[in-house]
Amino acid sequence: MLRLVLRQLALDRTKTALTCVAIGGVVALLLLLEGFEQGLYEQLRRTVLDRGGSLIVTQAGVSNMTAARSVLPQLAREEVESVDGVRTAHPLTGLPVIYPGKGRKTPIFLVVYDTAGAPSRIVSGRAIRGEREIIIDRSLAQRYDLYPGDPLVVSDFRFEIVGVSEGTAALFTPFAFINYDSLIDFYLEADLARDISAFPLLSFLVVELSPGADRAAVLEAIEDSVPSVDVFEPSVLANNDVKVGAALFGPTLWLLKGIGSVIGILVVGMLMFASVGGRLRELGVLKAIGFGNRRLFVLVAMEAVIVTVLSVPIGIGLARAVATLIGRVDPLYLILPLEPAPMLRTLLACLGFAVFGALAPARTMSRVDPALVFHS
Repeated sequence: MLRLVLRQLALDRTKTALTCVAIGGVVALLLLLEGFEQGLYEQLRRTVLDRGGSLIVTQAGVSNMTAARSVLPQLAREEVESVDGVRTAHPLTGLPVIYPGKGRKTPIFLVVYDTAGAPSRIVSGRAIRGEREIIIDRSLAQRYDLYPGDPLVVSDFRFEIVGVSEGTAALFTPFAFINYDSLIDFYLEADLARDISAFPLLSFLVVELSPGADRAAVLEAIEDSVPSVDVFEPSVLANNDVKVGAALFGPTLWLLKGIGSVIGILVVGMLMFASVGGRLRELGVLKAIGFGNRRLFVLVAMEAVIVTVLSVPIGIGLARAVATLIGRVDPLYLILPLEPAPMLRTLLACLGFAVFGALAPARTMSRVDPALVFHS
């Protein structure tokens, strides 16, 4: 039976190729949706992990970095550094601002750092060395044609762009990086609310441990000694941020992936229906020599599965090309279509809609009359 299916596919190679391309488009769609979800979660994960440190201190009750406002007391750093096993606690502040450029308003998340937390990948320019200097994400630079040496004006305060970073965006928001000297100048000179006490001066502490210190023991000691804070391992905090992203976008993405699977079933079903409709005489011959309806269905299902399997490499190539194109057009969006778990889910979905799609011509096959082969 397998040999019969392979010969049938080889008989009209053009038709088989076009069928594979059509199904490959559906495979690419599913991979892109999976890749978009994985890219979103990876951006959230890297937001935390790229800040470094062995532990991260947040405001008590705050369990993520990206989607929550954390404000630490000014004495928190001194209290944390007094705990045995803590070598130093690097300050970090997060501040959402709006950049108005070219008639558009773009939200930016300002990351303020001192000795840790700088962007890990600067693709052009240099690191910050002085006041009023800023590093911006590549997506922001590309969208507004900004380069090192250009000004970036936020709330009537002028920064000088000295570097462009990569992989510093999350939740569709580009990041920008400044130091604390620039933050103080920004608070004092920018067109902000009159009461600057409403704005945070310290959001997080990136804790570096002393050599040989036990991380779990230090974590517990900090939480016991400083009740105004919570302490997390970076991987735990990163996973919390991923859970926030999954809660915000997961249902929508699962709905879109479900729609993509339905589209796959319809595409395979229409292709198999057309294929069976054009081979009624051949199916009549098979019935005349003893093939029952069940064997005919297995034959068509095998054809659908083989064509779908042949379509997977085409879909992978299309998904990879589109993901690369999107990354070049707008680096704000990270699409990872070739991650192992999403790839496996997509392959299983493909096999599923191949089998279900083969059901479409089942009624037509069951009504094929073996005497049809004798008709002129």
